[in-house]
Amino acid sequence: MQPHILTIPDDSVYEQLVQLAAAAGLHIADNGLVSKPVQHATIPPDISKLTHEEKLAILKRGGDGRSIPDPLAWQREERQERPMPFHS
Repeated sequence: MQPHILTIPDDSVYEQLVQLAAAAGLHIADNGLVSKPVQHATIPPDISKLTHEEKLAILKRGGDGRSIPDPLAWQREERQERPMPFHS
């Protein structure tokens, strides 16, 4: 994103712009710089360090699976002890 500098000679237009920026979720600092608030991302847990019960709790909450970095590896690990039909 390119930075832009606006020169607004009319104070009433500046006040309208400030209100518009606030409505858009932007912050105007004392020095006149406009910034967007930082949104901190939630870091998903390392699924390999969770217990079986904790993994089931994630699934019961209706998670979308983003907390599982490698879903196929997780699935193989969970099914490792399960006897497969027609498997010798």
